This record gives sequence, C-alpha cells and structure tokens, in this order.
Amino acid sequence: MKKVKLVFCLAITSFIVTSSKGQMDSAKNLPNFLLPSFSNSIIKFKTGTTKTGVINYNIIDQELVVLQDAKYMVIDNPELIDTIFVDGKKLVPLNGAFCEVLVNGPVSLLFQRKVNPEQQGTPTGYGATSNTLGNTYVKQIYGNGGTIDLRVPEDIKLTDDNSYWIRKGNAAAEKFNNKRQFLKLFSNNEKEITKFIDNNNISFKNSNDMIKLTEFCSRLN
Repeated sequence: MKKVKLVFCLAITSFIVTSSKGQMDSAKNLPNFLLPSFSNSIIKFKTGTTKTGVINYNIIDQELVVLQDAKYMVIDNPELIDTIFVDGKKLVPLNGAFCEVLVNGPVSLLFQRKVNPEQQGTPTGYGATSNTLGNTYVKQIYGNGGTIDLRVPEDIKLTDDNSYWIRKGNAAAEKFNNKRQFLKLFSNNEKEITKFIDNNNISFKNSNDMIKLTEFCSRLN
C-alpha cells in the first residue's frame, strides 16, 4: 500500500478542516499512538493562522497523522507548526518530531514520547527487511481505500525510548534522561539543584518530579 506524504502547504488548505463525528477514528487505545483515539485539535502555525483537524501522533515513526474522509495523511513539514492543542496536551515540533510541553517558563520542559518495535525474541530495527519481521508492522493508513488497520501485530514488542528536553528562554532545546545529564545543563547552579533533588527524592523516571525540578530551576534564573 502506497505511503502518501502530502506537502504541508497543500495540507493546510486541503485536509485540515473542522471534523464531524462521522470522521472520528474507530481505532482506540493503540500502543503505537500517543492519544487513546484520533481527537479534535487546534493547530497554530508559525504564520499566525489557526486550523482545526482530527489527529493522533504515531510514537514509533514520530509522525503527526491527520484523519479526514476515512483517509489518513501524514504531515510532511511539521516545522511549519507552532503549537498543537489536543486532548488537554500542548505539542510543539522539535527536530522533526513533536514533544509535549510539561512546563512553559524561563526554563521549559518538553517530553518526547517514543517507542521502538522489536520482533518478540529477536530484536530487529524498525523498518529492517528480514525473513522474520518483513512487513509485519504495517501502517495501513495510506491510500484511498481498502482495509485500514493501525494496529501493531501481536508478535511485535514495543519498548520505551522516551526523552526529556530543557529549553532555556529562546535557546535550542537540550536533551537529558538522568541526573548527571540534567546537572550538566545547569552547571552554575549544580549545588542548589543537587540539594533540591536529594531533599525531595526526585526521580528522573517520574514526570511530576521532572515538572517540580524544572519549576525550581526556573526560580533560580
């Protein structure tokens, strides 16, 4: 089945429109998507224009998927988007992917949700050609007809590969996943931050703790 990536300038006028209930996706709670179902969203572009659409986010391919007229389309130029508001989340583009904004301030915290697929018992890179994996992970979201199936096959195991990003003011976002990496981003305040982490039992695997830590760092700057 052919994969169709639309040029984003066309996407703005052709398929991001107000949705109806009849267009809502029937796929629910799929582990390869960020949201429980395709949801109504408000999409703000860097040009200042705002559109609405029914979307979800593929956390394997890191692609924004739009639903319209029972067709699924992939946004080809995510960098033209400023912010997406969907299902109580605020998403922003970063390095070709999208991250959720957990803290927006002098020090902002972004969370990138990502999973990697592996054949059960045989770790294999996503997209690799092999006799065992082949095309078993098929995103049948492209094309004008036929069966639509967004599910990951049962023999595919998904493993988390999430990341946090810190953005100071308008500077480029910097990635971290542990205490050492985080402290490196705040070398001038390492002593105060280390004390805060220890006193508050901050876990770098807990998003609420990461929010608390980032808000503390914002008060230092």
